[in-house]
Amino acid sequence: MKEQGTARNMSRRSFMALTAIAGVQTAVFGLSGCAPKGSSTESGTGFKPGTYTGTGEGKFGTVVVETTFSEEGITNIALTDHEETERVSDRAIEEVPAAIIEYQSLDVDTVTGATLTSAAIIAGVTDCVKQAGSAKGLANTYEPAALSTEVVDVEADFVIAGAGAAGMAAAVAAASNGASKVVVLEKGSNIGGNALVSGGYLEYVHAPANLRVPMTPELTNQLEADLSNELVAQIDPKYVDKIKEDYAAYLASGDTTLFDSEELMALQESLQYGPEGYEGSLSFAQCVSAYDAFLDENGFKWKPCIGIVGYPWPHWSAPDDGVCGQGYFNFFDKQIEENDYPVEVLLNTPVTELLKEGDRVVGFKAVAEDGTTYNVRGSHGALLATGGFSGNPDMLREYNTMWPWDDKTPLPTTNVYGHHGDGIKLALEEGAAVDLMDSLMMFPFADVKNGADETTVGSDVDCLLVNANGERFVDETVDRYTMTAALMEQPDEILFLISDKDTSRIEGDKSYYGRSIQRLLDQGQLYQADTLEDLATQMGADPATFKATVERYNEIARSGEDPDFGRMIFTSDSPIENPPFYASPRTWAAHITEGGVVTDDISQVVREDGTPIEGLYAAGEVTVGMSGVSSMALGYAVGEGVFSAA
Repeated sequence: MKEQGTARNMSRRSFMALTAIAGVQTAVFGLSGCAPKGSSTESGTGFKPGTYTGTGEGKFGTVVVETTFSEEGITNIALTDHEETERVSDRAIEEVPAAIIEYQSLDVDTVTGATLTSAAIIAGVTDCVKQAGSAKGLANTYEPAALSTEVVDVEADFVIAGAGAAGMAAAVAAASNGASKVVVLEKGSNIGGNALVSGGYLEYVHAPANLRVPMTPELTNQLEADLSNELVAQIDPKYVDKIKEDYAAYLASGDTTLFDSEELMALQESLQYGPEGYEGSLSFAQCVSAYDAFLDENGFKWKPCIGIVGYPWPHWSAPDDGVCGQGYFNFFDKQIEENDYPVEVLLNTPVTELLKEGDRVVGFKAVAEDGTTYNVRGSHGALLATGGFSGNPDMLREYNTMWPWDDKTPLPTTNVYGHHGDGIKLALEEGAAVDLMDSLMMFPFADVKNGADETTVGSDVDCLLVNANGERFVDETVDRYTMTAALMEQPDEILFLISDKDTSRIEGDKSYYGRSIQRLLDQGQLYQADTLEDLATQMGADPATFKATVERYNEIARSGEDPDFGRMIFTSDSPIENPPFYASPRTWAAHITEGGVVTDDISQVVREDGTPIEGLYAAGEVTVGMSGVSSMALGYAVGEGVFSAA
């Protein structure tokens, strides 16, 4: 087997810093030579005709570029191998090669939101140019276009800032409920936001039996422990009694699949975040269930339910179409096209200010990348769906009271481009109330190289986690806050997610998230071995220590009782015993900001004094306590509510 690199004996800070610097340098300057299909000589003034292969480093590894030359210049550019994220990278893959060919120049614009992919393409072509002759042979006719001064006024029924989960769901809901024109303004180059690159998981409380997991003894024990938790006494008895009645009926029915309900979902969330918020959690659970029903009614296809890191109750499902959250946006595209919904999305057009008439918000001003100013007015209101601020280190540091950072701590993020708190800032300028701004959920399974979560291999709930010494250090099913705090206390602040043949979730040569296993191995983002000792060596851990850890964990998993860390949920697949074995190195990264603007019962943003800012709505992570794919449910509810009441 090819020798793999190791993350051992390197601090997290050094590892993140070095890989970030290396990635940028390679993308912009690093030109690794590859053998051309045609022969290469220095021509001085032109090029040796042929097709040459070059590489650059994108966000998810090497991008392979084939560039074809005539004597006069570049005639064709093709990406032959890459794993850049679909939709996120699409515009860069389409436009950057086209611009290089049109202008015969390497000095072309990168694509907003796909900068690393753009830079990788330019680096690969630069590599090919060096092989074919010299960059001096290029015409270099590129000149940035002068920015437009045009101002365009647009009238719509509803205008939305942000084309992520909440924004696109709101757009489809508004259109399906009678809106004659919906305009979505998006600062990035694609729709999808964070939901596009997340695991894509949404609570599916009423999943059909064929998608539910069995109600195992371990799950039964967890449910009974939840119902007997001392915090339950702080929740209105009528809700708890409803769960108990439903559970009794479930037992009497003979059903052997997972027991679930909106009330149980709210209870489990309240045990994690505080029982005082039960009614709000229940309202949210009901909203998610209604949205699930909408998806079902429109032919949406789901994967089997599982648990996910920090939320182990296995009622989480994802689209059966595509990888990660891509299936949701394929669904939105299909809904808009098949129903001829009047939804217009303006990409690369960030909102810069609110439009007002008196005290009422009537729309947004946005400036496109070509300089065109759009004043978009919505007769039924304007919706902020711009996400949180997990991608803004300055804001994270400003509001943080939770995590032990200093000003020099690198703050990688799982977020895609654009999550900088823009909508929150706009609302604050109007005197909006905000809350929980210091509450930041970290993701403890982030890639040590780029902060992404899509490169994880293995089940992120039915797993074994060890530190850099090969020792178990936490209950693998605890919430993300607890897990991250434990991770920060470990050597190098790195963990390894350990899996085997049964729990790796590898399908063919791809991971669950659609990543090439061989590419992950080659890039040191995954380790594989037929023995635990060999795996430990690759990890940089002591083989004897690691083997003893796995053996102890297997003993606990088989018994279903964990005296070491108190884990309660195991499955028949939990023991790590069937080779090949895998270790996925992970660290923490900024993931979700729980803080945001405060809204009323109809999702209007409210001021510090509790009065609504008329016409200004908010949904998704821009609001308090909302995040992730579940944002779609509230986005849909806002779009439906505004127009069903009209």
